[in-house]
Amino acid sequence: MACERSFYDAIPYRGIVVPNTYPAHLALCSLWHQGPRPPYDRFRLAEIGCGDGTNLLSLAFYDSESAFVGIDNSRAGLESAREAARSLGLENVGFVLSDIRDLRPTELSSCDYVIAHGLYSWVPEDARDAILAWCRQSLAPSGLAYISYNAQPGWATRRLVRETLSRSRSVREAAMESKADRATEVAAQLLEDLPSRDYASAVLLADELERVCHGKPCYVFHEYIAEVNDGFWLGDFVQRARRHGLDYVTDAQFCRWEGRVPEQLKTVLANRHLDRIEQEETADLLCHRYFRASILCREDAPRVPASRRDLLGKMHLATSLSAQADRSDLTDGTVERFRGVGGMEITVEACITKAAAVLLAAQWPLGMRLEALYGRATEFLAAHAYKASADAQSQLSDDLMALFEAGQVDLRLREPAYHTKVPDYPQAHALARFEAGHRDALTTPYHLPLPFDPQALSFVRALDGSRSRSELQRMFGEELVTQTLEVTRWTCRSFSGRPMLRASITSRFHSRLRRWEMTEQCVWMRPPWGTGEPKQVEATPEKIGPLMNAGWSQCPPPEKENHVDDETPRNPDLLR
Repeated sequence: MACERSFYDAIPYRGIVVPNTYPAHLALCSLWHQGPRPPYDRFRLAEIGCGDGTNLLSLAFYDSESAFVGIDNSRAGLESAREAARSLGLENVGFVLSDIRDLRPTELSSCDYVIAHGLYSWVPEDARDAILAWCRQSLAPSGLAYISYNAQPGWATRRLVRETLSRSRSVREAAMESKADRATEVAAQLLEDLPSRDYASAVLLADELERVCHGKPCYVFHEYIAEVNDGFWLGDFVQRARRHGLDYVTDAQFCRWEGRVPEQLKTVLANRHLDRIEQEETADLLCHRYFRASILCREDAPRVPASRRDLLGKMHLATSLSAQADRSDLTDGTVERFRGVGGMEITVEACITKAAAVLLAAQWPLGMRLEALYGRATEFLAAHAYKASADAQSQLSDDLMALFEAGQVDLRLREPAYHTKVPDYPQAHALARFEAGHRDALTTPYHLPLPFDPQALSFVRALDGSRSRSELQRMFGEELVTQTLEVTRWTCRSFSGRPMLRASITSRFHSRLRRWEMTEQCVWMRPPWGTGEPKQVEATPEKIGPLMNAGWSQCPPPEKENHVDDETPRNPDLLR
């Protein structure tokens, strides 16, 4: 089949960074659910439908010892991706122009990760089978495939709006490049004509119409106007994957705010003697879920029967939970309320957990090992004349696991070392400067985007190491420089929900950060793992074979990292 001109050539879709595709996050999700254990450093990753490379390039930049390949049938998208790779000097990423139905798995080496985000629902049936078949044939024995798609039953409302817009005469008769604008006009009129929002169905309809009105033209076209777009029940997706030799592991959103299932509902469903997929589908119905990001593995993949309590002890923990009271009562059994991600109120009774939350929040966004956290928490309680219970250590583990699954505690397989002091001649790394010139957000080492306003982006572009802080203040003003330097020392984590901002972020950025929760340091860091800034080389399609098939024996041994399997912290010179 020839690689025909794609809709994405005619209506380019601007790429985004997808936090759930971060390999260390996928590995953590798999281990948490007794799945395979893929490598989360020095791995091979392929992204099907990579578009302009936005998601892939940031992964490649921060992990120069791993190999990446992007596959897409949009010539314009790949040209943009290749140009960006050349600008960043990336030698560990390549691109293939191909329809997935034409690509033979033997053309590339086996992959530890395969990503297909925003693709499965938007392609014909034979292409969906091709995606699943390629994943099975390309995955390494312990590899993971991430496939996202529109999910039923929540997607049913979007399908109704999509069909309504597509049937509108003004949309049907418009030229392709004008269809999104006409659809937006129709949605705005429908929203205005909506007689009442007193009913749940009207609230859902209004929310969907507002999404159209506020969406960018490229998003509106591909989500609501393009010829193919379908939603799927999880059970149907899993059955189809099994026919291709793949097995379902979990959902990449299970420990993120957007995938949260209330604990009470989990308990109710667990008592109904449903199988796992039936429980998930029932929760999808009751929580009105309209999007899924499923993690698959080979059906013959070796599973890792690790206990969650053991895993917890090997990871780094971090949280930004903030106590609502000015002075917390640490008495065991006394309820204290904390403000969490998405504005969620968290109640904690155990004194050891309250102390741990206070200590972690005080050093946020830095993480801490469980053993060290328990030791410091017991010392903290003793210093304030409180005594932990006999089962305090077990209680702390149970509470932290519950908070993790509720999206309120971060568990990290790797924790980079980083400096917090801004140098006299600050220099943002190459990716930050590139993104400041091409996008409205900067990507962090944890694959999380931090949005900035145009003034701040202009300032970041100027951080090339040739200007002192005093020179920058004369150029941009002391207020902007001070505020932006403060913000750019942190990264943020996206959640669908209400604001959760740290006090250190000034009001100038509140409007841009209203949907983000602050977390790790970012912009001043060189890649925290790998070999540092990559060399300037040309990434061409011809390099893809050697790139994906080169033996790892040719790679230099990695420097020590502070992660699950290595207790020695790595302290490179992170500032240039």
